[in-house]
Amino acid sequence: MAGTFHFQWQNETLCKTIYPMRLQKLRDFLVFYKEVDLWAEYKDKNISSLTADVNAYEDGLEFARLSEFKRYSFLKSYFMTASVRGKFIQYKPLDEAELAEVEKMHQLFITSWPKDIRGERSFIKMRIDSWANHIKLLKDWIKSRQRRLEAMAPEHPKRAPETEELRLKENATLPMALDEMDRLRDFDDTYDKVEPPKLEWYKLTKADPNFKTSEEDFLVNYKSKNPVTVKDIVRWRAEEYRKTLEKKDQFQLLADIRARFESDPKRFPLWLQYMVVHFSGMRYASAHGSWADPKDLLVQLRLGDVQKELTALTDTDVAARCQEKLKQYDPANTGPKPKLATASEKVWKDRVAMHMTGVRANGPQSRRNGLNGLTAEEVRYEFMSMTTDQALDKLEAMRSQFLSWAWKLIVRVTPLRVNRVVDANWEKLTPEEENIRAKDTSLNKIISEWLTKHTVGWRDEHGRAQELIVSRAVCNETAEHVQHIRGNLPPGGLTPKPGWYAKLEKENTGASYVKQKSAADYTPGASIFWLRFVNSEPNAWQVAKPVATKDGEGLLPKEFLGNRPQPKGGKNAPAPDVPWVYKTGEVTTRTRTTIDANNVKPTQTQWLRWIHEATVAEVAETADGTYVYTFETSLPDDDRGTSCLGLFRNTLSWNLSDGTEDNYNRSFVGFKPEGQVPLAQIKTMLDWNKILMKYPASADWQISIC
Repeated sequence: MAGTFHFQWQNETLCKTIYPMRLQKLRDFLVFYKEVDLWAEYKDKNISSLTADVNAYEDGLEFARLSEFKRYSFLKSYFMTASVRGKFIQYKPLDEAELAEVEKMHQLFITSWPKDIRGERSFIKMRIDSWANHIKLLKDWIKSRQRRLEAMAPEHPKRAPETEELRLKENATLPMALDEMDRLRDFDDTYDKVEPPKLEWYKLTKADPNFKTSEEDFLVNYKSKNPVTVKDIVRWRAEEYRKTLEKKDQFQLLADIRARFESDPKRFPLWLQYMVVHFSGMRYASAHGSWADPKDLLVQLRLGDVQKELTALTDTDVAARCQEKLKQYDPANTGPKPKLATASEKVWKDRVAMHMTGVRANGPQSRRNGLNGLTAEEVRYEFMSMTTDQALDKLEAMRSQFLSWAWKLIVRVTPLRVNRVVDANWEKLTPEEENIRAKDTSLNKIISEWLTKHTVGWRDEHGRAQELIVSRAVCNETAEHVQHIRGNLPPGGLTPKPGWYAKLEKENTGASYVKQKSAADYTPGASIFWLRFVNSEPNAWQVAKPVATKDGEGLLPKEFLGNRPQPKGGKNAPAPDVPWVYKTGEVTTRTRTTIDANNVKPTQTQWLRWIHEATVAEVAETADGTYVYTFETSLPDDDRGTSCLGLFRNTLSWNLSDGTEDNYNRSFVGFKPEGQVPLAQIKTMLDWNKILMKYPASADWQISIC
């Protein structure tokens, strides 16, 4: 299929909708590995030998502190201003109610600002927590209204006003709230550099009544008394590196990533290269329903016409057609024949043989059944033996036959979206399109059944072709993509995988399933599975069924099971914690009964489920300790972000810990060596001439791309 773009993330509209965290996660990959390499470079050096680095660090720190003080002063002045309408004039219309909420918070700053440095940062953090809850309520309202409108009939009288209200919340209210949160967090961040000198200034003013230096002068001329350490140098250099990435677009970041890969290919296995390039920043949502087979759509469309044609045939016509088929499928025939007649695959030859029995029959109904079946198989073979690109070209040629609603759905779930999507609303039909679709009973039935048939088809297709076909993924689906690239085909969902790895280990395939004890257990390419107790019963793809390592370590530690002593409280002591009572089996649950303030005894029940899966990329030391780096799905660190795919990290100690009993967080590691890695397809997907395509002519693209 010809087109400007090779991959969906190269399309600006798709990048913004499918990859909301694209730039952030590409930068994270580069920064994470830079931090590791810097620590490896510096950790054994003596600070006395790093005079040039120390001088550069101190100069940079002084400049940064001056910059931070200016930013601190500006932001403090902002929050001490009662009316800030001018800061939101870009929103038209402006949400007056939201502006009132902003200015209400400013009044809190004006009237309740702490008297000295000791309470300032905690005050700001309280405002951040409160405002974060405000944003959460706004996001929840928007999601609720979106669901309501999706279920609302297009002609409903409330649809127009409620849609307008939703647009105001999406385009003004929430962005205004996020702008204010950005300023709050920026204000809090300034304290990383200004808080130590501010605190020192405060102590000096209290200790010496003759100390008359103003806070501003003290901060501007402040020199730290703490000696510079190697860790300080490493953190500073990592931060300086991060700053060099801030204005780079995704193609420039990918060029840097390519250089990384090529400098140390053993460190970056092909599966990691594939995932970083094609999945970094992708949104978190189930892949189900994001792909359907374009070849099968051609089959279904053609079968509808074929069935009408065959139904209209008389018995005499059927008999003549059957004689014609017998000639076409005669091995001695050198004339025109259906493509199916040349099939060499056993599965297709068996189907031909089955239907030929009917074609050869004497009875008219048997002949008709045989002809219908054989003709249907001819249609299937003709289209299913196409390449994906051939099928897409065929659909493109049929474009004029589809109404807008049908074409929109076809583009949405096939690779046609790579070059055909230009509208940000590419995934949703308009109310008018929904109305037209509902009236088109024939085509709607074909397309709806096609979509339903392939709801979970992405898994087998990716395992077969390793192409980028989904537009979203959750944790286990992300890990399954990884394993496909490693030449493995794990079962779908979370529940069956731990048992799959445990079974492979018993078969002596080099596989393992362990309760990790050290960094050595985190083999690159391995899956980490986490457990969690939840308040609602998990489904069949989440529930934690009994499985143990070869050393006998199961889902729960032994101390949780059996008779547990009941707590005893003193006469005036607070009520002791009531222990959980565990019940194991095909489903593991725990219960406990407490006494609330009204002397009521509520019983709490929780179920054990597999909550998350991640794939190990590396375990490495940094200036801040040892981390496990994983490719997975996770929540963002900022309010504007969204859950997404990419490279993340957590400390080794966190990964090894089971957590507390109430916040149970036990995990296991499953590993299977690489199978038959699909090198030919990976070569296509990691073709850097395609990945680093020439920039489009528009300069705006280079600046604004996702």
